[in-house]
Amino acid sequence: MIEQQEKTYGEGTKLSQGMRMMICPCCGEEREESVERGATCGHCGARQVGEPLTQPDQLLPKLGPALIAFGVAIAVLGIFLAAWVLGNDLRVGRVFLVTLLGDGWKTTRLMLAADPRLPYYRIIQYDATRLAFVLSAVLIPLSVLGIWLARRAERLAEATPHLFSGRRLAKASLALCGVWLASLTTVIAFSVPERVEGFRERRRAETRAVMYQLHQQALQKYYQEYGSYPQELPDLSRVNAESTPRADYWEQPFTYQPVGVIASNGASIIFSNYKLVSAGADGRFATEDDLVMIDGIILEGSSKSDPNRLAMEDLFPSN
Repeated sequence: MIEQQEKTYGEGTKLSQGMRMMICPCCGEEREESVERGATCGHCGARQVGEPLTQPDQLLPKLGPALIAFGVAIAVLGIFLAAWVLGNDLRVGRVFLVTLLGDGWKTTRLMLAADPRLPYYRIIQYDATRLAFVLSAVLIPLSVLGIWLARRAERLAEATPHLFSGRRLAKASLALCGVWLASLTTVIAFSVPERVEGFRERRRAETRAVMYQLHQQALQKYYQEYGSYPQELPDLSRVNAESTPRADYWEQPFTYQPVGVIASNGASIIFSNYKLVSAGADGRFATEDDLVMIDGIILEGSSKSDPNRLAMEDLFPSN
């Protein structure tokens, strides 16, 4: 017991080179233990009013490291559940209430009256996975921290059981943090391709919107005024459409090709059709991701064997 106390004698007295030392309760500095009343601390001057308390025969092991690791594991779960249930206008919470209580309560009937689709929301497939992806930047580091703290608490409990306890709690914390980390990484692995595709589709949608804007506010306006589409896009200045965008989302200029000469009277040429093309994300024309508009209709995504597409593209033979 004396050998153990020489290693660590708690927060009271301890042995040092055959001399009994104590910690001053006022300043925390070590000083030689004295049995005489009135002895003062050399650091802060505090006066001793009695004999130091004796140490207990047995010191209880500490549970702190295991509790901290378990607290981190619970925090990860708590953050996710709070954001899931309370976020998005309490939609998940309302779904749970309607599912558990049915429509036999006035509160749930009011919820169903306000939102009849409430029982059909995909709170697991959509809300939970989306939220896990969004919070992963915070929850993954917390899970890794929880794993490290749990392993540390477990090693302390194994190496010095007389000082630290909570080995089972540390193992439970390690398992929980491992489950959170595996779940979050799985969600990210399956969500990243979908997110990337959604990002690309949003950019294509913005380009389609620009092409429709160019058709409605410039090309159609020119056709209504002159009875023909312009020979080239700069001619749109004749209808005060200079501010109409001429490039796609990737800042690549559109290619414009008029066709369909109906009549030619001297210098007057009439074009009844046009083709507007965006090179897409790769910046190269005549590739699969091109966005093609013919007379205000976008053919992007159509099969090359589609007879409607072939009929329209017959107007614009490849060079």
